Amino acid sequence: MNTPTSSPPTSTDDTSLGQAPEADRASHPFAMAVCLRVVVVVQCFGLGARYLFSSLETESDVYGWLYFDCDWPESIAQSIDNMGALTTLFAGGILCLNGLLLQKSSSDSSWTRIAGWMDRAAAVWIAIWMLLIAAAHMMRAAVFAELSLFEHAVRYHAPLALAVCGGMGVAACVSSARTRIAVILLAVAASLTFAAHGYKAYECYAPFIDLILLSDMQWTEAGITQANAEKLLVAIGIADILVALVLLVFRSRFATFYMVVWGLVTAASRMTALGLEAWPETLIRIANGGVPLVILIHWTAKRK
Repeated sequence: MNTPTSSPPTSTDDTSLGQAPEADRASHPFAMAVCLRVVVVVQCFGLGARYLFSSLETESDVYGWLYFDCDWPESIAQSIDNMGALTTLFAGGILCLNGLLLQKSSSDSSWTRIAGWMDRAAAVWIAIWMLLIAAAHMMRAAVFAELSLFEHAVRYHAPLALAVCGGMGVAACVSSARTRIAVILLAVAASLTFAAHGYKAYECYAPFIDLILLSDMQWTEAGITQANAEKLLVAIGIADILVALVLLVFRSRFATFYMVVWGLVTAASRMTALGLEAWPETLIRIANGGVPLVILIHWTAKRK
């Protein structure tokens, strides 16, 4: 006679276990979007400080192009330049505030949709103004002017990629298609920026030599001569161009890690060479290392 047997107990955690990998996958694009947002916000604050309220305040090349090249009245050129910087700073504030608030909001609420629209509008404006500054620099620079759009690529591609991600909403930034497009934009931008800077370093661009010599005088006191600085720049230039190619061709995480470290070092070199009051020059260049960091987060997560 067969005795009835009880069915094996079912785990109450089956659903959570099945959903865990999905939630883990969803968190990766979200982390990428958060990092990208931080990079863009910091860049905006650096731009505002550089052109509006720091001790080393100056005018952008937009002002120079309008006033000196187009013969616009100085007051109008100055007003446009200040308004562009103020609007960019305000847009960065919107991204910062939304980033803090939207993490606690429902992804399908009307507030989230409005904030997402504001996010995209703010990010697009930042990309436009950064691109205008790069274009104006290209028209006014005396040396390596043709490289301006390339060396500034991370500055206007970063907010553009954030707009493509769709803001902070989880449903938007988890979209694989949007994430893929954003990463492609960022990878191309990082490669262009490093290749342009690498070429200038290989050609021993004078301001780069000054950064090395001044940093050595103020911090390391290693007695680096100009000849040694030029040799160092040639090596740096070759390395930058190589990692730019490796990043695009092989999607190498090692190349991306190098870009993160070296991009942040070169951004910080403005303070090591010119003093701590040059902090806006560092913040405005945060995308040099921040954009590769976003790429590294995404590629590392995909290989897990």
